[in-house]
Amino acid sequence: MSEITETRLRALLDSYGADPQRWPEAERAAALALLQHSPTARALQAEAAALDAALDAWMVAPAAADLARRVLAAAPAARESWLLRLWRELGGWRLAAPAFAASLALGALLPLWLEGGAIADLPDEDLLASLQMVDDLSEPTP
Repeated sequence: MSEITETRLRALLDSYGADPQRWPEAERAAALALLQHSPTARALQAEAAALDAALDAWMVAPAAADLARRVLAAAPAARESWLLRLWRELGGWRLAAPAFAASLALGALLPLWLEGGAIADLPDEDLLASLQMVDDLSEPTP
């Protein structure tokens, strides 16, 4: 067990208070030994205990009822991005959800509607060029 000075005990009391359970474990036994032998050390602990009691008794007054409203009113207004403002002006989800559903339905049904007449509507040059590309791909390369 190492010795502890009254200066170090004062630092412990100022930092951790009068309760020995709050003191660092490495210095606790030496500080308690000093308290047993030194009336000055006991006086320092009594002062720290009185300060601890005063701090424990301190009660903070409750906040005023309209404090939150005043703080929020004094805060600067949040800036809204132009994209968010445009989104809201266009209708937001009320417009986007039906548009998205319509695009999905159109994407799923359009190939079925065009399937029957898609090749017949091509001009002859485009049809011949398409067939030529297929023939070129099917020929083995030397």
